[in-house]
Amino acid sequence: MPTLRNVAVTAPYMHDGSLATLEEVVEHYDQGGRGHPDTDPLIRPLGLTPEEKSDLVAFLRALTDETFLTDPRYAPP
Repeated sequence: MPTLRNVAVTAPYMHDGSLATLEEVVEHYDQGGRGHPDTDPLIRPLGLTPEEKSDLVAFLRALTDETFLTDPRYAPP
């Protein structure tokens, strides 16, 4: 199962790479997606305040593991 660890360094986002920043991702979901005809009717706008959006992005960035990212054992050969 994928995790959110290091999500802040894995842009672009979405299945098609259409969103460049975490802020764009949060805004996308806050608006309830893009209104595709096949969107599940349970997916609706979230109605987040600007502060809640900022807090959510800060939380996602806090999941970055700098030690892991800079560990030479995991660097490309």
